[in-house]
Amino acid sequence: MKVISFHFIFGGILFLLASNAVTGQQRTSIVLGTEDWPPFSYEDKETNLISGLSTEIINATFSRMGISIEENNIYPWARAQKDMYLGKLDAVYTASINDERKKYSLFPSEPIITSQWVLFIKKSEKEVLRFEKLSDLKNKSIGLIFGYNYPSNFKKYIVENSFIQEVSFETQNIAKLIYGRYDYMPAVMETTLYLAKNRLELKKIDAYNNLYYFPMPLATTDFYLMFSKKTVKKEFVEQFSKALIEFKKTDEYKKIINKYL
Repeated sequence: MKVISFHFIFGGILFLLASNAVTGQQRTSIVLGTEDWPPFSYEDKETNLISGLSTEIINATFSRMGISIEENNIYPWARAQKDMYLGKLDAVYTASINDERKKYSLFPSEPIITSQWVLFIKKSEKEVLRFEKLSDLKNKSIGLIFGYNYPSNFKKYIVENSFIQEVSFETQNIAKLIYGRYDYMPAVMETTLYLAKNRLELKKIDAYNNLYYFPMPLATTDFYLMFSKKTVKKEFVEQFSKALIEFKKTDEYKKIINKYL
């Protein structure tokens, strides 16, 4: 008759418990947040669901991973970012990288999208205002959005040399530029032109035809899904990166890009 030692049995129990614990820790759903930032993210008025270029790419990537999106809501960007820092949201998008965000967040190796920051003015000021170098912005008024991660060299210069006004929403910023409340407005080109062309309050003031942007970009920036260190593990972010890289090779990804851009 074989004798099974206590240590063998106890060790087997510990192994099973550890295996179950790991399984229990595997994520099956995620809570997201974003801002009203078309064409990357916005609420579809017909379905009341969050849509947009970034949203569709993220949804498709998580679907390939077998991850359900438990919740996804639109907030002012500063609030969305703070809630993610605190762990109230698992991830937010569409975000660029800076040192502050890296303290609280994990970034995938693969961006959702790459775009350009450009400098807008009111078209009627085209012969008066110029932008060939940062010193052209000295003593000028600049409209910004609370919590945005503007290109670092540009932001440093205007903080030290220009007059800054900040608001919470892109539509506010565009309207204030059209009304002459300030001289320049840095923004991602696709978002500003989309809002100016499609949002009712901006259509009323013909914002699309009253805007001009300088051809020289402020910066080319990668934008990401940014994960909370409080609720998401590094391994999960790495899995998301791999899934996103594979999704970008598909025809479905190309269709999404063509749909919005």
